[in-house]
Amino acid sequence: MNCDNVLYFFEKINEIPRGSGNEKAISDYLVAFAKERNLWVHQDKANNVIIKKAGSNGYENHKPVVIQGHMDMVCEKNNDVIHDFLKDPIKVIYDGDFIHADGTTLGADDGIAVAMAMAVLDDKNAVHPPIEVVITTDEEVGMLGAASLDTSIIEGRTLLNIDSEEEGVFTVGCAGGVKINLTIPVDFVEAIGSHFMRIIITGLEGGHSGIDINKERANANKIMGRLLHRLVSVENVEIASLNGGAKDNAIPRYAETVICCNDCDSVEATVNIFAEEIKAEYATTDKNIQINTESIEISDNVFTKDSAERVISAIMLMPNGIQSNNIELNMPESSNNLGVVKMDKESVCLVCAVRSSLFTKKTFIRSQIETIAKLCGGTTKSRGDYPAWEYKADSPLRDIFVDVYREFYNDEPKVETVHAGLECGLIAEKVPDMDMISFGPNLLDIHTPKERASISSIERVWNFLCKVLERL
Repeated sequence: MNCDNVLYFFEKINEIPRGSGNEKAISDYLVAFAKERNLWVHQDKANNVIIKKAGSNGYENHKPVVIQGHMDMVCEKNNDVIHDFLKDPIKVIYDGDFIHADGTTLGADDGIAVAMAMAVLDDKNAVHPPIEVVITTDEEVGMLGAASLDTSIIEGRTLLNIDSEEEGVFTVGCAGGVKINLTIPVDFVEAIGSHFMRIIITGLEGGHSGIDINKERANANKIMGRLLHRLVSVENVEIASLNGGAKDNAIPRYAETVICCNDCDSVEATVNIFAEEIKAEYATTDKNIQINTESIEISDNVFTKDSAERVISAIMLMPNGIQSNNIELNMPESSNNLGVVKMDKESVCLVCAVRSSLFTKKTFIRSQIETIAKLCGGTTKSRGDYPAWEYKADSPLRDIFVDVYREFYNDEPKVETVHAGLECGLIAEKVPDMDMISFGPNLLDIHTPKERASISSIERVWNFLCKVLERL
């Protein structure tokens, strides 16, 4: 059975802007989709949508099965691409075995889950038990939809989460996490230097701050912190502005600063030496790093010396990347991602995404960030705190998935836990007896403009899903 209907629905939802925080339109679309098919539907205040479909002939009295995913997507684009994520559709380009967008994220994370769920609901000939489709909002910014979800509406105790990115890998546990903003107040003074320069860091690989954190890729914000530390120490530059990254859960690919100095040639020479050092450090993981400078004609105030020192110190001290590993499972145990550095007229804010499979390690990293804030005269605010999804030794659903996989693929699947946040953790906290598994087709470079999805993998996983539903 081909996946044409899945791809059709994926293209339809990609016509609707659905970045995190902008999901009302896609939520309403899903409600209309359900009503057109006379299906039971519920939309809550957070725009989460639950759709129920009766079991097929002979399956009416089977236990309900929940198909779950999220409707929002990470909105990232290349710097030279003109795209308004609030109103422009995402173009789906077919390129051999892959689909991708045109210089933006594709939204297959997690649009493929939505499309597969819609395909199940739409197919009058599908064989399945009673289906409860649960599509949540704001997953990418702290799982806010899942956090507010009223699970009393959900009858099923078997849940299929389609929010994993590697075919043949079944996820049965995940890290918990929390987003933390460290805000440092800054004061401004008139610049002493006579020349302004812009320094831009580009060309980094980026990636998902959970799935890709073990790949040791460069973080543009950390590199910029190192560079400013050197420039302030060696060249006595002043800082006029500082920004980097776009999403707390994406490894930042870009950072920019405007500085003031007296000797542009000397600053440029220092930057060039630093750039060569960084390129050597990341020659394997980030081959296309570029650090460029340009003179600009502006007149602007700059950070006071004390403010500059406190901001640079916070960036330098901020833990980033893997903080501890689980030796037994050979996977990351805890991590932090300095995803965004942004400023306004009064402060600079460092935005972090902390992940850990252990609550105590998550608490420890949070304490580290709070300590940095105290040392640097700042404050912290936490949001989107979500629990880990702990591995269960006994899972009938996992056993069925493994059996069907062996029959369908004539191979053995990988069963593992993942260092990324899944809504399964929040659902498990609300419904402790829910038996869950997460799976999905091959998605590459999610959360980046290079995101792409394998069509053949989507088709295989779609057929596998249909086989599993027949077995439940």
